Amino acid sequence: HKPAFALTEKEAPAVAELVARLEGIPLALELAAARVKLLSVADINARLKDRYKVLTGGARTLQARQQTLRALVDWSYDLLNDSEKCVLERLGVFVGGFDLEAAEAVCGADPVDALEVMDVLGSLVEKSLVMSEERDEGTRFRMLETIREYAREKLQQRGDDAAETAARLGEALGG
Repeated sequence: HKPAFALTEKEAPAVAELVARLEGIPLALELAAARVKLLSVADINARLKDRYKVLTGGARTLQARQQTLRALVDWSYDLLNDSEKCVLERLGVFVGGFDLEAAEAVCGADPVDALEVMDVLGSLVEKSLVMSEERDEGTRFRMLETIREYAREKLQQRGDDAAETAARLGEALGG
């Protein structure tokens, strides 16, 4: 996107930060690379608070879902059934990960039964929207920040469910 761009010792830390902040998502990196026509890598990093507005402008020859990060996440979200959408949105309240018990406590409310959460969570893992990690203390789950941010936004659009989910999170965390 910028033939004169060269990775120098000066640019390397900003590039490493960008890759880390974009969680290695290939489309996000490609869209960020397109921005180097206008912005330095440091400037792109500074503007990533709203990654869905900054990471746009994929090639017009690409499918619509590949032209912006938001379009890609929208496309993935739209493929989910109602239970998966609801659980994904509610999982967005977790920062830093969660275990199955916490997910059941937070996500297991109408219209999703607590007994259904494990299967729905498994489906979200299979679809790469949630990741699982085996640890000594058991399985932990987490979401890429890009997906978590999107899920929180969707949950906020639900209004009352957002407040109720936050309350269930507080109870699950013992407060």
